[in-house]
Amino acid sequence: MLISADDEGTPADTAAVRDPVGVLASAHLASPAEQVLLDWLEAHIALQTRLDHDGVARWAYRSVYELVAAHGRWFTPAVLPAQVRPLPERQCFANAAATEREHPHLVYTEGFAVAAGSPVPTAHAWCTDADGQVIDPTWPELGGSAYLGIVLPSNLRPRTHCSWGVLEAPDSLYPLLRDRL
Repeated sequence: MLISADDEGTPADTAAVRDPVGVLASAHLASPAEQVLLDWLEAHIALQTRLDHDGVARWAYRSVYELVAAHGRWFTPAVLPAQVRPLPERQCFANAAATEREHPHLVYTEGFAVAAGSPVPTAHAWCTDADGQVIDPTWPELGGSAYLGIVLPSNLRPRTHCSWGVLEAPDSLYPLLRDRL
């Protein structure tokens, strides 16, 4: 976690909470793709700030972008290992969940990624190994050039086929925004 909190979940550095993208940028030397993702994340957080309304005033985070900026970390792109099979494109959430079930040493991770050769970040899911290497069955050939995400606690990870991510579905996202991860 990039921003530490006390036992009650209160952020240790309130300036970091107000500028979560600055924390991410200063914690890591950004590649061009990572800089694209940081700029995109910062733009979304700025837009959310301008559109702020009382409905989320008491929530820990106003958006999934703030949540990922506060709790996310960078993961290192890697070649898909031979023992992990490539899975269909555009099904990243189901693919990552299935890969975690087939390979228990890998963990389901959600956040945002930039596909190699693309200038556009997107919500994405992949698996990571113990070294923080990305194991991405959805983009085995295309690959990703930047991955920023959260290894979700085991109780939040999908157990069955899922078309939506935990950080996308309102029934799983809103409690995280309201009550913290």
